[in-house]
Amino acid sequence: MTSVSVLVYARYMSDAEDNKSWHRYRDAMTESTKLMQQGQNEEALRLLDDAIAMAISENENRWVLTLSHHAAVISNFLRNFSREKHYYEKSLEFNPENPIALYGLAEVALEQGDTELAKLFAKRSYDATVQGDDEMAKRGLLDLIALKWPDICGLTET
Repeated sequence: MTSVSVLVYARYMSDAEDNKSWHRYRDAMTESTKLMQQGQNEEALRLLDDAIAMAISENENRWVLTLSHHAAVISNFLRNFSREKHYYEKSLEFNPENPIALYGLAEVALEQGDTELAKLFAKRSYDATVQGDDEMAKRGLLDLIALKWPDICGLTET
């Protein structure tokens, strides 16, 4: 095999592996949603826990974030705030200033009556959003933060 053939083969195998993991994790999200629709909530979260563990073991950080956020949304739907918090904290282990996870933790803290902690997470989410380059996230998250914590966005006096 020539060196060019080796490079082409290596690239093909890498693409195939990426595609394989994409399907595996996408399927976990789809199946967990179906399980939720069937009222099998614990099974849905167990499936996601297994997929998150696999993503961690395969160093698939983007999938850890995606799956964790998906599980957090399901936990929120179930009004299981301790579990929702767990999934957002898992996400932060792989991206400590993820504005969506920080906002989620602000919402959980607010729901649990800890307004000071909620404001701290909201401020971190605001800062991470402003410093980030995701324009779509900026529009959505900044609006959400401004609704609940206008002083963080400079809309009112503290």
